[in-house]
Amino acid sequence: MNDKLTQLIQEAKHCIGCMHEGTVVTTADGSIVETSPAAERILEAPFASLKGKKLRDLYLLPDLYDQLIRQSDSEGGTLNKSVIVLAGDSRRKIVNMSVRHVEHGSETRYVHVFQDCADLRTMEERLVQAERLATIGRFASQIAHEIRNPLSSISLNVELLEDELKGANPAARSLLRSVLRELDRLNDIVGEYLQFSRFPKPHLKRGRVDGVIQELVETFKTPATVKVEVSLMPSSPEVWLDESLLRQVLENLVRNAVEAMAGDGVVQIETEVVDRFLLIRVKDNGPGIAPEIQSKLFEPFFTTKPHGTGLGLATSQQIIFEHNGHLLVESQPGKGSTFVTLLPL
Repeated sequence: MNDKLTQLIQEAKHCIGCMHEGTVVTTADGSIVETSPAAERILEAPFASLKGKKLRDLYLLPDLYDQLIRQSDSEGGTLNKSVIVLAGDSRRKIVNMSVRHVEHGSETRYVHVFQDCADLRTMEERLVQAERLATIGRFASQIAHEIRNPLSSISLNVELLEDELKGANPAARSLLRSVLRELDRLNDIVGEYLQFSRFPKPHLKRGRVDGVIQELVETFKTPATVKVEVSLMPSSPEVWLDESLLRQVLENLVRNAVEAMAGDGVVQIETEVVDRFLLIRVKDNGPGIAPEIQSKLFEPFFTTKPHGTGLGLATSQQIIFEHNGHLLVESQPGKGSTFVTLLPL
C-alpha cells in the first residue's frame, strides 16, 4: 500500500470527528479491504462481515455509486453526495459520501468517507451555509433597493409615453409594450432578491405533511401535457414543520420538475419513512441533470434557466436546514430527476 493511501486511512482513523465520519477503502472492483470503527458503527456491521463485500451492494441505488466512481476517476474525487445505504439487517440509512481515487503504479484504491446525516456534525455545514446566505442576502438587498427606485421611475415614464402615443404608430406602441413587459420581469427579479434577503425564520410545530401536499396539488396549475401523481404513505408520522415554508419548498420543486420536461411528462410526489426521517420525493421523467451540474445546484445564483435567478433551490435548502432536515438530489442524464426532502421524526 503506497504512502499516500496509508496517510489518508490513518488520518481518517485518528481524526477528531471519527465518531461521526466513517472510512471504507475498496479495491478497483469495489471490494472492501479496510474500514474504520466509525464506518462499522454507521453500517452496523463488524469489519469481518464487511471485508470482501462489494460496497456497491450496500447502496439502495447502485447506479448512483457507479456514477460517483466514474466522477472520481475523471476528477480524482467527489465531495458530499447524499446517498442511501443498507446498514445492519438491510436497514436504510442516509449518509453524505465523498470518494477519493488513489492510484500508485498498477494499484488502485477508492477511499470513501461518509457521515451519518443524523449526526450533529452536519450542523457545521448548515451554519456555514446559513452565514453564507445571510451575507449574500445583505448584498442582494442593497442592490435590489438601488435598482428598484430607478426601475419604478422608468416604468412610470414608459407608461406615460404610451398614453401620449394613443392613436399613433401601432409599431411604436408595440415596442413600448415590449419594454413594459421586460420592466415587469425585472421588477419580479428584484422582488425575488428582496424576498431572499428577508429570509423568514420558520415557526415549527408538530404536524403532518399530507395536507400541505394535497393543498399544493389542488392549487398548482400545470400545463395540459404534464400530470401530477401523488402516492402518500397510509399513515404519515408527525414531524416538526412550518406549513407555509414547506409549501414554498415543495412548490418550487414541483415547478422545477414541470419546467424540466419538454412536452408530455409526469411529476410524482411520494412520502416514505427511511431511518429517522420522513422523506418527500418529487420525481420527474425529464432529461436528468449532469453530475457536474448537480454539485452546483444549491449554490446561490447558479441556474440553468434562461431567465432564472438561481435563488429557488438555495432558499429551499436553507428552509429545510431550518427544519433540521436535508434536501438531496438524485439524477442521471436521460433518467429524470428526484429531489428528496428529509424531515427528522
